[in-house]
Amino acid sequence: MRPLKTSPYALLVTAFISASLPAQTSISGSVSKLPNGTVSSLTEKARTGNTEAQIRLGHAYWFGEGVDKNIDEAMKWFHIAADRGDPVAQTNLGYLYGTEPKGPGDAAEAAKWYLRAAVTGYPPAEYNLGLLYLGGEGIQKSEDRAAYWIGKAAGAGFPGAIAGLAYLYATGQGVPENSRKAESLIRKAVKKHDPVAEMALSTLYAHGWGVPADITKATEWLTKAADAGVAVAQLDLGLLYETGKGVPKDLKKAVQLYRLAADQGLWQAQSNLGQIYEIGIGAEKNPNEAAKWYRRAADSGDTDSAARLGRMLYSGDGIGKDVREAIRLWTVAADGGNAYAQFYLAEMYMYGNGVPRDLGKARGLFKSAGKTLDVSKQMEELSLKMDANQVVNFPLEAAGR
Repeated sequence: MRPLKTSPYALLVTAFISASLPAQTSISGSVSKLPNGTVSSLTEKARTGNTEAQIRLGHAYWFGEGVDKNIDEAMKWFHIAADRGDPVAQTNLGYLYGTEPKGPGDAAEAAKWYLRAAVTGYPPAEYNLGLLYLGGEGIQKSEDRAAYWIGKAAGAGFPGAIAGLAYLYATGQGVPENSRKAESLIRKAVKKHDPVAEMALSTLYAHGWGVPADITKATEWLTKAADAGVAVAQLDLGLLYETGKGVPKDLKKAVQLYRLAADQGLWQAQSNLGQIYEIGIGAEKNPNEAAKWYRRAADSGDTDSAARLGRMLYSGDGIGKDVREAIRLWTVAADGGNAYAQFYLAEMYMYGNGVPRDLGKARGLFKSAGKTLDVSKQMEELSLKMDANQVVNFPLEAAGR
């Protein structure tokens, strides 16, 4: 059975805010389409320093409304408005730094912008900052600080934060464990018709936190959240349909749900789609589709997808062979601790395939991979090669091998 990717949190979903609806979350990223000509008008206003226009223009580029989708352009306009102190722009900028990673400092940048908006009392930013503290992403991990900021946002009535606070009570992170309190908070959030809270209630039923465990009710609430466009709910419901847990097994339905989540940028769903199209389970085998989804997940930092895509590119399995790109992907994934990428890359260095032969590098990579994989045969072969090279001063390299 292939390794399934699920959501990183059972019920916590980072919120981002539409400039036109500042008091509501927009989990799916879908908002009303801009009328024709609006982008040109917004651009003119944005260039004159109109903050609202700058935010709306950033939103247009973010979701490709009236213009081609362009995250860099979206971030540019959010940045301009954020520098002027607008908390909506600061929250959106933080969200993009956190979900469209471009470098090792991006999580810290996300935390910086969330903090700037949070200290103004903006609930979505308070909530998102709390999530970063909870995961230790871009900021020193602190369950107490997570509870503080999520609690502040919940106290302001922000539905996602109410559900998040319930999660903290259910798991005893930053607050005393209290499943009854968790259940009470989530039902309060559900009354606000918040899809994140619906997913949270699903989690309570799935784990039996404050309520009797009930997979049927858990699936019902998860379905409501998925239908409302919550990407992680779509992902997790897809997993249920793929495995047949709580619902009849339906691979086609699973693929449909994964695609909905993947189209919203959820890398776990993108990785699952890559595996489905590579193997041909639940959908017709399609190497190009597999490569496309692996690429998107890899670009979001998923080392498994990078390793898998590298393997496809190396072998030319239904797609164009590209050893150089395979090595690049394996290098990135290996640096991220992926054992398979370390293994593949070690073999390249051991045989001098696509890279200069380097038995020392090969040994280091095999050692790293060996923490997870059985590399005893490869290490034995490598030892023989290293012994032979010491005796005859690397004759294979001299021969141009």
